[in-house]
Amino acid sequence: MMKADLEKALGLLRRSLEVEPETVAAVDAARIFDLFLEIERVGVAGKTLYAGRAAEAGLWQSQGHRSPASWVAEVAGTGFGEANAVLEISERLQSLPETTEALRRGELSAPQLREITATAIEMPSSERELLDTAGRHGLKGLKDHCARVKARATSEADARARDEQIRKNRSLIMWIDHLGVGRIDAKLTPDALGRFKSAIERETKSVFTEARRAGIRERTEAYQADALVALVTGTSATGMNDTATSATGSNTSAPTTRTTPTAPPATTMHLRVDVTALRRGKLEDGEVCEVPGVGPVPLATARNAIGDAVLKVIVTDGVDVKAVANMKRAIPARLRRALEERDETCVVPGCDVAKGLENDHYQIDFIKDGPTEMWNLCRLCRWHHYLKTHCGYAITGGPGEWEWNAPASEMNPVLTS
Repeated sequence: MMKADLEKALGLLRRSLEVEPETVAAVDAARIFDLFLEIERVGVAGKTLYAGRAAEAGLWQSQGHRSPASWVAEVAGTGFGEANAVLEISERLQSLPETTEALRRGELSAPQLREITATAIEMPSSERELLDTAGRHGLKGLKDHCARVKARATSEADARARDEQIRKNRSLIMWIDHLGVGRIDAKLTPDALGRFKSAIERETKSVFTEARRAGIRERTEAYQADALVALVTGTSATGMNDTATSATGSNTSAPTTRTTPTAPPATTMHLRVDVTALRRGKLEDGEVCEVPGVGPVPLATARNAIGDAVLKVIVTDGVDVKAVANMKRAIPARLRRALEERDETCVVPGCDVAKGLENDHYQIDFIKDGPTEMWNLCRLCRWHHYLKTHCGYAITGGPGEWEWNAPASEMNPVLTS
């Protein structure tokens, strides 16, 4: 009976599309638009609820598909990843009754459903909270809330393991698309993205100033693209081209480029964190830890985000801002020169890397108020600095007596992978 009813309803919907929108009064068209949105949500609900059961029919095997997801992708005309996500959500709903009921009522869009199920399956106690957020806020607000829920549920060990997995899968892909446009796609750890974003924003201001001085007005995204090129190549191009310069009446026909690269200042990162979480070292319900522009992050990720950066910490208590502090890990010039003289290469025994060394507060961690003094500093190559910061390794001893200590293998994602 239900199948026949659905086929009848589908026929009515198809006939309604034969009417030209221009022949309908605008106010009626607005209502029709709302109705189609509701129909779309009902369609998402039906598709998701029945996807898993439909896969059990075995049609994917009889039709020569390698998996149920491959079959769903062909039937729905979507990509494999999207089809696999539908099947995963369909399975998750079996243990998320409140979300299932909200879906049946047509209250959730496909993106909302994806965010809620991915979070609630890990933290079932958050299901009602997430559904309430979806009803009160837009998709971005829901995504941010889901990220906060995941962040406060993530232990330091889990955060390290997750970041290690992200780090292993990090990538930078560059290609020319079918329109001849140069494209870039990168996968980074959240703290790396935070440093990258801060550096781009800083350089964008210089690009913007030069462009305005030349009488050029472009989109912010265009200035950011110029800033990326400037940072990577060591020059600062305003992005002016022949068309732009001729429009301003300038006699210059080539792009104006500043070719005096200098060492960039330390990247400034912003971190918003609840004061009680900062003291405790762990996030709990209602507490905040996020990098503005990147989003909520586990406290462990934030603590490891400081490199040679200047970290501006906005300490909060609920919604009240309690303090704003600048925490600078970069050391004074005189102390830096002395350290470079003492540690000419990475101090880890057997490592002779001399380029790209990073300063490390090796006895008392900087995040634990470790002083920026000679006795507490050493220089490590990027790889060993990463292992010490994220994977539980330790450097002990001192000049001439350095010792590199590995953690127990079961605690170390590098050793156990």
